[in-house]
Amino acid sequence: MGCGGEAGSDDATDRAAELNRLRGVLSEARDLPDGFSARPRNGWRAPFQAVDEDCRLVLDAAGGRPPKRALGARAAVTYQGDGVGELAGFGLASYGGDDAALHFGELAEALGGCPVARAPVAGRGTALRVSDLDLGWVGDGVQARRLNGRLNGYPYEIHLVFALSGHTLISLVHAGVRDVDAARTGQLARLLVDQVDQVGQADEADEAGA
Repeated sequence: MGCGGEAGSDDATDRAAELNRLRGVLSEARDLPDGFSARPRNGWRAPFQAVDEDCRLVLDAAGGRPPKRALGARAAVTYQGDGVGELAGFGLASYGGDDAALHFGELAEALGGCPVARAPVAGRGTALRVSDLDLGWVGDGVQARRLNGRLNGYPYEIHLVFALSGHTLISLVHAGVRDVDAARTGQLARLLVDQVDQVGQADEADEAGA
C-alpha cells in the first residue's frame, strides 16, 4: 500500500506540474488581435450538443472536454472580442506517449465526417453547416473548419482549429453572430500555436542541458 500511495503522489505531482505548464502557456498568449479583451474568462463551452457523433466529438474537444484516453492535464481560457457575440477560446490538453497524435488523427477524421452540426431537439432552429476554412500558414497538419448557420434561430458562426505540438493537443474556437473574420481566426491560431511551440522548444532545451 505504501508503494501504491507513493506512485499516486508522484502521478498527482506530475499532473499538477503539467497543469501549471499549460496555464503558463496560456498566460503568455496575450498578444491578441485588436478588439479582444486582455482579461481571460473560463474556457469556451459548446452552445449545444450535436446529434451526430463526429460533430459531437469535435465540439466537445474544443469545448473543454478533450478525449480522455491518457489525458494528463488540460487548461482553457476564453477572450471576448468586440464583434457581436464574439469569443475566442483557447484550449490545451497534454497526453502521454503517442496519444496526442492519435487523438489529433481521430479529430481530423471526425471533422471530415461532420457535414452539418445539429442540435438534438427538432424545431429549435440550430444547424451549422461545416465547410473548409483557409487560414493560410499556421502549422503542419493543422485542421480548420467553418460552421455556419443558425443557433436557436439566430445567425451564428464558429471557426474550429485543431493543431498538434509534441504531446499537446491544441484547440481554438472563434465564434460570433453572423460573419466571423477568418483573418482574425488565423491571427489567433498562429499566436496560440507559436506560443505552444516556443514553450515546447524551451523545455526540450532545458532537458538537454540538465
